[in-house]
Amino acid sequence: MQSPELSLAGKLDTGLTKGLCLLLGWLIHIAIWLVGLLGLAGQAIQIFEYEEGLADVSWLEWSFMLLFALLLRRHVHYCRNFGAGFWSGVNRLLTFQGRLVCLGLGIFGFAVGFEQELGTSVDLLNTVADPVTELAAFGFVLLALYLAAPTALTESARPITAARVEPVFTSVEKEITE
Repeated sequence: MQSPELSLAGKLDTGLTKGLCLLLGWLIHIAIWLVGLLGLAGQAIQIFEYEEGLADVSWLEWSFMLLFALLLRRHVHYCRNFGAGFWSGVNRLLTFQGRLVCLGLGIFGFAVGFEQELGTSVDLLNTVADPVTELAAFGFVLLALYLAAPTALTESARPITAARVEPVFTSVEKEITE
């Protein structure tokens, strides 16, 4: 059963809907990308919070930076191995970082709301400065970096397999070749 042809107003309406959905999708993608970028910048600010250089970096932060460098090297190696370009690798990295930052903020908001429902006082500064919270934030960044590495060849890197084409001779060509 075929659907009837849309009127001009219907075509304009569906085109506008498609365009707005595409625009909204791009805006969401850019927002997640920027949240990931801000999350990585926030980790750097958290590590060097006292502006003393390397003198104020704790053992936890040193180990985070070492693991971050190793996982970033792994990410670059997998991007090269699976044919993902530079911008595709950065896109994957920042998208995964943004998604896990959003997840972390959701968990943080849930915990604060839960504390308020219980009637306990919420001290946000002590909650954020808690070592367990800091360890969880570092863990989320490392997990996102681990998950962001590509695992399969991209479409542009897949080898093109040529199918063998058998020649088809007409009756005239068969007579000439014989």
